[in-house]
Amino acid sequence: MPQHYRPIPPSTDNKIFLRSLAVVYVVYLVVFGHFLYTSAFAPAGTIVDHPVNADADGIRHWTATSMRNAANADQQVGNIPDLTQGNVDINQGKAARQKGQTPRTGNAPYPLSTVGKVFFTNYAGQDSSCSGTAVVSLNQSVVDTAGHCLYWNGGWVQNLIFCPLYENGNTPYDCWAARDLEVPADWIHAAPNDFHHDFGMAIVSPNSQGALTDLVGGIGWAYNQPANQVFYAYGYPARHPFDGQRRESCEGAPGTLRQHAGHPVVSIPCGMTGGSSGGPWLIKVGSTWYLNGHNDFTTWSLYGHMFSPYYDDTWYALYDKAQHA
Repeated sequence: MPQHYRPIPPSTDNKIFLRSLAVVYVVYLVVFGHFLYTSAFAPAGTIVDHPVNADADGIRHWTATSMRNAANADQQVGNIPDLTQGNVDINQGKAARQKGQTPRTGNAPYPLSTVGKVFFTNYAGQDSSCSGTAVVSLNQSVVDTAGHCLYWNGGWVQNLIFCPLYENGNTPYDCWAARDLEVPADWIHAAPNDFHHDFGMAIVSPNSQGALTDLVGGIGWAYNQPANQVFYAYGYPARHPFDGQRRESCEGAPGTLRQHAGHPVVSIPCGMTGGSSGGPWLIKVGSTWYLNGHNDFTTWSLYGHMFSPYYDDTWYALYDKAQHA
């Protein structure tokens, strides 16, 4: 029997739209030109690249009030293929890790300085929010988040900004506006409710203080790792009992490998809600922190658990494209 899921999607306001077979919040419907990027690292072979204008009007759109209002929303609801625990083939490539970049000044509380809130406007002009993480990168400008925070139901978001250490409308390091959005072609062409490659990267322009990871640091990354690790999950959940105004966490949560639509995903016990999508799952090796997952969706049959796509070669291909953008 198919299960019902609650993807941990963008927060938005309370207008409800209908789609076939499910009642969902339709989030994006503005489509621009796509560019395909081929990588030897990605089994799917392509990354979809969507340049955007990081203009002053888009940045001015976001005030403390509009940011607070973007957090009031519900979750999407629909059907999802059965999630089962068992043998899943994750032998897609060699495991790899990259250490992170600490902040330039040393004053920011690394690694949590890399965690922030993602704000954007959907196709209907509704202000929405997700979570994200500044990742160590060659261009010092990459934000890791969920693919459905960037692209959903055939459309891309607009006015996207990333605000590290956001709290109650305050942004101590200001925000960075996106100039490029990228997701795997797997996500663009995914079957309904297939989240196994729900990856997303936003590439941001420098703000008045400089490049993103130079100021707040960039978390290290790891992929093709064992799933049975201890994860530290962070995000900005906005649905009850949360309000989206502060960072929440599920720390020390053990990971479990599961099968979703024939592909591997990872679950942890965690009660975060809508708005936390894209928030990082960190692992700690010795004294070093690495990104190895993100808040993505929940399911009624495993209430109290959060799911992440398994960070594999496709994730790395997306990241590598983003750091060269």
